[in-house]
Amino acid sequence: MSKASRAPKSARSLRPLAAEDLLAIKVVEDPQISPDGATIAYVQMEIDRESYEYRRTIWLASTDGDQPPRRFTAGLKDSQPRWSPDGEQLAFVRAPGSGTKPSSKEEREKGIGRPQVWVIPTHGGEARQLTHLRYGANSPEWSPDGATLLVVSQTGEPDDHEVDDAALPNEGGKHFPRVRTINQLWYKLDGVGYIYEQHAHLFSVEVASGEARQLTDGDWNDGEPRWSPDGKRVAFTSDRTNERWRWPAAAIWTLELESGALNQLTDDSLACSAPSWSPDGAQIAFLAGPRRHGVGHTDLYVTSADPARSNARLLTQDFTPTCQNTGIDDLRSFHGASRLYWSADGQEIYFSGSMRGATHIYAARPTGDLLPRRVTDGERVIYGYSLDAAGKTLALARSEPTIPGDLYTQPVTAARDAHGVEARRLTTLNASLFSEVALAHPEEITFHGPDNWELQGWVMRSPHIPLGEPTPTVLEIHGGPAAMYSYSFFFEFQLLAAHGFTVVYSNPRGSTGYGRVFSGAVINDWGGKDYEDVLAGLDEAIARGGIDAERLGVAGGSYGGFMTNWAVGHSDRFKAAVTMRSVVNMATMFGVSDLGWSLTIDELSATPWGDPDRLMRFSPITYVENINTPLLILHSDNDLRCPIAEAEQLYSALKYLERETKFVRFEEQSHDLSRTGHPRSRVIRLNEIVGWFEKYLR
Repeated sequence: MSKASRAPKSARSLRPLAAEDLLAIKVVEDPQISPDGATIAYVQMEIDRESYEYRRTIWLASTDGDQPPRRFTAGLKDSQPRWSPDGEQLAFVRAPGSGTKPSSKEEREKGIGRPQVWVIPTHGGEARQLTHLRYGANSPEWSPDGATLLVVSQTGEPDDHEVDDAALPNEGGKHFPRVRTINQLWYKLDGVGYIYEQHAHLFSVEVASGEARQLTDGDWNDGEPRWSPDGKRVAFTSDRTNERWRWPAAAIWTLELESGALNQLTDDSLACSAPSWSPDGAQIAFLAGPRRHGVGHTDLYVTSADPARSNARLLTQDFTPTCQNTGIDDLRSFHGASRLYWSADGQEIYFSGSMRGATHIYAARPTGDLLPRRVTDGERVIYGYSLDAAGKTLALARSEPTIPGDLYTQPVTAARDAHGVEARRLTTLNASLFSEVALAHPEEITFHGPDNWELQGWVMRSPHIPLGEPTPTVLEIHGGPAAMYSYSFFFEFQLLAAHGFTVVYSNPRGSTGYGRVFSGAVINDWGGKDYEDVLAGLDEAIARGGIDAERLGVAGGSYGGFMTNWAVGHSDRFKAAVTMRSVVNMATMFGVSDLGWSLTIDELSATPWGDPDRLMRFSPITYVENINTPLLILHSDNDLRCPIAEAEQLYSALKYLERETKFVRFEEQSHDLSRTGHPRSRVIRLNEIVGWFEKYLR
């Protein structure tokens, strides 16, 4: 990306980006390269403007780029494409239309209305439904011989099954209010809902017959199944400790298919994910962080697959990046741990790593004698990838500040010799839209905060305003805090720039991508030096010119919402603010958030009954009388991470104090409204943000 602070002059003749343009954005998801490295199956996500529904279809693209990509599946909600070992078939998950529901108990048992696994020949032929599991199926994994698929499905019964039975049409379609009986601490999860009734388990499904066999069971969740190279064992993740409903953290397990023997390979102190077998089946690589008192930093480990010799070894002790994609944007919510791949000779393990605003593919040696090497390069975010069977070619889903998400391919062998190997771009999904609108090109800045730490941020200036002209400016603060702003396309920032605002954003302490110490520096200090870091970034941007320091706004969501509330409760510097899905009261968060106790205990070292004064010192509601800044409050009523009561407390207090405020509630939406919420609600949200700043910063 160019370091220039603005787009070429020709961009000024293009129209400004509008909130409604969100509905035209298309994005590549989950690129899966064929075993022979010749073809990539990927998911294309777009939004149906008329129905306001997300559409996902599977497409095929040749890695040589000689032919244009072609749509491969006919469904409108297809995802998770997975190649058979011989490349002759593709398994995928198909979700039914929103109106598809079972009409009888028999149909319910067959999983009517649930996502199921389908299989389609890759060289022509019709797709056929493979699974008919009651609660649907996902995460298909082919056995080495291609005869069997592993899938994950829910099991269990609703605790008030009479409600579900009565709702069936052949039972009269009656509606009864549900009665729930809950006896565990962790019983709900944002974006999912109640999680105490059903549990995820592993099933094997014969590809020829569709016959399914349940492999695991119990009052816990099993997931991420991976076949051993010889097809005799399965590695998976599961938390079977007594702490699973209090401090959830999965371990790595193996299942011997013939004997049914189960073995735990990692101890209960680690929260593990992404198991991956070495080519010889002797080792398993995985990602992990601490079960308790983690700082949001993820590491790469390897262990012997022999339970008698299991010995988890850390491979990234002195490695600065966190071993997952933690780049935040508003077009996808699945940042986090991704799959691990071994080279064909077993000498390297490929993984995602996030550092200083970029997410790249790295390769580590299982011996751990050298630091991992970076395989991809540049100022961008690789948010999805896969590696062919020979370990020679990568399929990449890539985003940049002016690219929402396209498909690329890159040879791994060339990358061994030199950085800067240019990947081949296979799609330009948004070329038509971006030929009409002007996009902003952010300028990277570095500055120093408390303790003289060097910090990273960006200034995004409007492409429609002459360089140097003082502009109203919005300081954006990311959530987490264990996440990072990055070189990824951010629609909200581009929209603000299109309306003449400069956007300033940075990664204060607590952000990932700068090492463990940096990520953990916010523990017990929310609103302390992290707040000073954020303001230091704003001051650096102002010092560079082109910003009207008398017309400043601030905005953020989740932890960024906490920081927004904190900023306006501690300063009158900002003339307008927008707080989204925010944290307001640490004491109430303990009991109402889906993981609130871990926030207050591990992040702030207090409980509401043990040290209420400490929690209130960290609560923006304590300083509400100091808020004089006009504050727009955006919140979803199905947000289980920062429940709606947080927003209600803040709004009621401000209204009682007769301060300038407005509360916009989004019904039936979760914490992830800005990324995966209902498209109409997302557009309204964007217009509310722009409208608020237009009103108070012009």
